[in-house]
Order: sequence, then structure tokens, then C-alpha cells
Amino acid sequence: MNRILALLVATLILAGCMPNQPLYNVDNHPIPAAARDLPVDRIGALIIEAGQKRNWTFEQTGTGHLVATQADPKYTAVVDIYFDQQSYRIMKKSTTGFSDRNGWISRRYNNWVHYLEGDIEERLSTAAS
Repeated sequence: MNRILALLVATLILAGCMPNQPLYNVDNHPIPAAARDLPVDRIGALIIEAGQKRNWTFEQTGTGHLVATQADPKYTAVVDIYFDQQSYRIMKKSTTGFSDRNGWISRRYNNWVHYLEGDIEERLSTAAS
């Protein structure tokens, strides 16, 4: 039993150290109750506010659709953000500089998307403020 536990712990530690991870997309994340009654364009504005906090830039490409770009000197990530009054999705559109193969991508990319998701959730949760 101790061997199994040690093997499991070692596997988890090694997985956390791996430079590549399965690609993370946000699929149908529910819009917080505080924002559900807002017009779709206001939800989009709040998503932009949330992303700008970490230097994402945005292009509105249609109702309920933003293209967001995050870049630093070595890496660029472009994601599609689709949203309505019920949910939102963040989907990889393109990347440069990342190791990106067969559904696996750099941990840095996944971190960027996780942070963006958290910032959007936080901003939409306080939409009435």
C-alpha cells in the first residue's frame, strides 16, 4: 500500500513539472447570477475589463464573440471567447512560441487561460458593483 501511495505521489509531482499539459479550453462556464440579466454587450465589456487586468487585448468580432490576444516577447496566444447571458467559452485560436502538438500545449498557455477565466469570473460576479 505504501508503494502505491509513493508511486502516486511521485507521478503527481512529475506531472506538475512537465512543461506540456493537455490543452485547456473553457467550455460552457456558467455566467454568474450577478451578470445574467445584463445585456450581452455589457457582459462583453466586463469580459474585456477583466482581461485587460493581465494585458489581454480584445477585438469584438460580432455579438457574443471576442478575439483576445496575450503576448510577451517569446509567446503569443489568441483565443476566441464566445458568450451570452448563460455561459461563456474560451477556445484556443492560435499560438506562437508554445510547444503545441496533438492536444498538448505548454503549461504557460494553460496558466494564461486559467487566469483569464478566473478574472472573468471575478469581474462578472461583481457586475452590479
